[in-house]
Amino acid sequence: MNRSRADMDTIARAVGVSKTTVYRALHNKGRIHPQTRERILHVASELGYRPNLVARSLRIQKTSTVGLVVIGLTGWFYSHILEGVDEVAQANQYGVLLACSYGYPEKEREIIQMLLDKRVDGLIVAPADPEENREFYEELLALQVPIVLIDRYIPGLPIDFVATNNELGGYMATRHLLKVGRRQIVFVSNGSRERRATSVVGRFEGYRRALAECDICQTVELGPGLPDILPEEEYAYNAVSHYLSQGKELDGVFAVNDDVAYGAIRALRDYGLRVPEDVSVVGFDNQDTSAFILPPLTTVAQPMREIGQKAAALLLERIHKGRSAPQQQVLLAPHLVIRQSCGARLNGS
Repeated sequence: MNRSRADMDTIARAVGVSKTTVYRALHNKGRIHPQTRERILHVASELGYRPNLVARSLRIQKTSTVGLVVIGLTGWFYSHILEGVDEVAQANQYGVLLACSYGYPEKEREIIQMLLDKRVDGLIVAPADPEENREFYEELLALQVPIVLIDRYIPGLPIDFVATNNELGGYMATRHLLKVGRRQIVFVSNGSRERRATSVVGRFEGYRRALAECDICQTVELGPGLPDILPEEEYAYNAVSHYLSQGKELDGVFAVNDDVAYGAIRALRDYGLRVPEDVSVVGFDNQDTSAFILPPLTTVAQPMREIGQKAAALLLERIHKGRSAPQQQVLLAPHLVIRQSCGARLNGS
């Protein structure tokens, strides 16, 4: 007998009962003798019976799948988030459909519509732009689509989200540069100020707060204003090179992420500046490669897997409870990973 094709009719014939009795036993419904129920469950297990989830979803309007929309998977960040989402989803017998927007708001709308057409029960999204799709998300909320945002959120929109406390992370990174004696600290970001993600805004605010506490009022941001179509390392290389070519000085760099930090370090070296002897550098994300570059990169670690786990758990709660579940905005704490690029050991700190 073919185990992969076992269904309720097969089980009914093997046990010698009606299909209705099998249905009651498998779904724990109706009155049925305990010994008969036990026999049916045993035979179902022996035959490798699996319920027809597609047919079941058509009856109860559920597919036991969720959609995950991220910016891309070329780096480590969203890959680790995916692991966290999938872990919680599988534990609750849900599948995950993954798609990438590549940072394009219009593609993000198309992907979400495609996932909804496939009848996903809910969505986890890293929004590409904080404002351009605001009306689209307002429509989703009005339709009571269960949705959780990750990493980035849309200010003023009553929607669940899970992210790192980016303001705290930016503060920790800059404060550390100040502690090792740096005072001419620049913030190297990516993208235009008009299309800035809330994660970047938070890191810049942390940078500015740390400087203000040391009575340093001037902030210097490198990057905005340059074409942002290049890979992040090259983009950062150009931003730092342009600043140095103007004869301007710096002794510390807080990079918005580790890829940006790599590009900044290469630019500093090409201008004859040593890291960390002349310039200290701190990144953000703690990518797996950051411990192996030269010098190893001091960086702010995000709880990436936990972001995915929390987002998936929050989405399942929203799916099951609907509007009765309170809106939640979860900020997870980052931590600083100190390595050689900041020069702490050189200064005896």
